[in-house]
Amino acid sequence: MKKMDEINDILEYDILVRINKEDVHILNYLLEAEDNTMNIRSFEGEFLKVIATKDTVIDAIKLLESARAIVNLEIVKLNPNNGSAD
Repeated sequence: MKKMDEINDILEYDILVRINKEDVHILNYLLEAEDNTMNIRSFEGEFLKVIATKDTVIDAIKLLESARAIVNLEIVKLNPNNGSAD
């Protein structure tokens, strides 16, 4: 089990999203309305990698969930980010 200090050291999270590559541009348009909530990176294998800070990760997840009404997507995993932009 992680210690509280280790959890507090996490500054960003990777949100892996299953989405068709053709739909990413639509998702980008939807997410532009919410400034500084998350950053869409690139595909990691079959999943789109989205980065959110520890302060915005809950809002980012809620926003992605609400986008499901327009774009077919599924949040498949949430990982602490190791500080890498990759």
